[in-house]
Amino acid sequence: MANDANKLRSSLHNLGFGDSAIEAAWPGWWTDDAVSSPSANAELRFSLARKLGLDPRSLTEDGEPRFVWREAKFKRLTGETDFEKSALASFGASLARALTGASEARESIEGYSAASLRGLLLMRQPFVRLVDLLGLCWAIGIPVIHLRIFPLSAKKMCAMAVRAENRHAILLGKDANYPAPIAYYLAHEIGHIALGHLKGALAVVDLQDPLEEETRVDDEERAADRFALELLTGTPEPIVTTETKRFTAEQLAQNLLATASSLNVEPGTLALCYGHSTNDWAKAQAAMKYIYTDPHPVWLEVNQVAQREIDWAKISDDFGLFVRAVMGAIRNDDRRAR
Repeated sequence: MANDANKLRSSLHNLGFGDSAIEAAWPGWWTDDAVSSPSANAELRFSLARKLGLDPRSLTEDGEPRFVWREAKFKRLTGETDFEKSALASFGASLARALTGASEARESIEGYSAASLRGLLLMRQPFVRLVDLLGLCWAIGIPVIHLRIFPLSAKKMCAMAVRAENRHAILLGKDANYPAPIAYYLAHEIGHIALGHLKGALAVVDLQDPLEEETRVDDEERAADRFALELLTGTPEPIVTTETKRFTAEQLAQNLLATASSLNVEPGTLALCYGHSTNDWAKAQAAMKYIYTDPHPVWLEVNQVAQREIDWAKISDDFGLFVRAVMGAIRNDDRRAR
């Protein structure tokens, strides 16, 4: 039986699953005593299958493990294989089902315009911030977490919106030390949901940064980009005035901080608009250092909100440990000690 468990771990690794993903998915109840138990070995396979989005039957046969979910849209592809796409989609679907099951269903945002959502958010503050978007998502029943563990060792993603029956969840992947880029990624995924891009699809997976100017984007990506810009700035095509181009990074930051409230746009978002309009991303990033006085990994803020909002009593202890690990809340050595 020990060999069976070791063989299972090796087969997952050989398929391309990263060590951190396997360790996170490996159930905390598995002990040396479980090795000799046929029922425990069977439950081990079912536990791994549920978390990684695999067909549990494929882990009890001699054949190659098979993914349950495949019907996803992949944006900004960079040569991903069918296996890699299936792994990302199934991993995301498995998490989305757990998250939506542990949060209250409320009103759907499908069909809502960026302007209407922006209007709701501006009722209490002068501009739309990351924390406001997070609050909106959780309030209307869209769980949002930032992944600290990905299923594949060689492939990550920027973000994905996932459909779980008639619910949605958003999984963020790319991190930053300032909230403005993460707010844009989140607004982009909200756009995919509101614009109905998940109808008939399991997920929309943005593999690369939507902020990067590319020609390899389709109409849905352009629509989600415009939705995000309108939600954050009030217009799908924000224009930066020409005089700002001669500013130093510090002068640009001071100008953006001074005009943010009157423009109803968060200062960091204005810096992103400057970078997008001028293609001077170096100055835009340098300005961020003056706009935000306390740079830190933004995933911490995202997952602290999720930690409070998730109804952990609605997730099994085994799957709950997995979700916490994926969110970076539990280190691998902590899991083994439990």
